[in-house]
Amino acid sequence: MDSLKDDAQLILQGLFQHEVNVRLKIEEIKSGAEAFPFPIIQKIRSNLNVIKIKIKEQPSSEAQEFLQQQHKLHLEELEVLQQQLRNALNVQNEVREKEDREALLSGGTVRKRTSKDVTKVAEDITNRMQRNTEMLASMVRQQEDTVKTLATSSAEIKEVDAEYQTLSSVLISSHRLVTKFGRRAMTDTILTYLGFFLFLCTVLYVIQKRIFT
Repeated sequence: MDSLKDDAQLILQGLFQHEVNVRLKIEEIKSGAEAFPFPIIQKIRSNLNVIKIKIKEQPSSEAQEFLQQQHKLHLEELEVLQQQLRNALNVQNEVREKEDREALLSGGTVRKRTSKDVTKVAEDITNRMQRNTEMLASMVRQQEDTVKTLATSSAEIKEVDAEYQTLSSVLISSHRLVTKFGRRAMTDTILTYLGFFLFLCTVLYVIQKRIFT
């Protein structure tokens, strides 16, 4: 699609490459290897969010419609990849659990394993559990950082709200003072006119006395 902006084309190319990499990781998991495609999946999600924003920035309605279709297709592809990844991980976990059980129990059924062999199997299980624990701990740390960020934002909002309340009180007090000064100014004006009126009356009275006496 030549009418697409260059940045949108690059994002689509990156999406396709990320999807291919995830498929390769899934095949590695199916073969029994340890692979972690989760960072790539996160990049796919980020690119999809960017594409959603870029739709309205395209120069023509045709380009917008095309990019919207691509967003929908890649979103569906992401769901398929995530389902395949879950299935592959489940199968891998089941196979490993079965192997671990057989490895620990085979000493009484097929052949007697040495304490060294049993220790090695136990160490492998422990290492896998430690890796899983580290991944969970990393997720917990990320959640803690998020909570801290939210707490900081909440504190800043409270501080702004307090400043707003203070400013509101100042404005209310200022309004009252302005109203009070306005009333005083009106009273002074009335008194001034009244005094001027009395002065005129006095002048007219004096003039009248002098003319008619």
